[in-house]
Amino acid sequence: MSGFAALGFGVRCYQLALMKRNIFQNPGGHVLSATAFAGIGYFAYYTEQNQAKMLEEKKEQLLRMRERDDALLASAGESSHH
Repeated sequence: MSGFAALGFGVRCYQLALMKRNIFQNPGGHVLSATAFAGIGYFAYYTEQNQAKMLEEKKEQLLRMRERDDALLASAGESSHH
């Protein structure tokens, strides 16, 4: 998140430099930009964490289903040979 905040600060400085204004003019704009980018970083980080958790749960569910299907196929194969 702090990386995103630093990026936001840099973007604001770059924006002011492109407009040929003093890069330290209106420090509230820097704070707002850094806060907005930190919020984006926060959202991105926790979204990624949540998606990884959901993928792990889905993987476990699919493995359980595969084990159950394999057991059913094995028992069906044994009963058809008798």
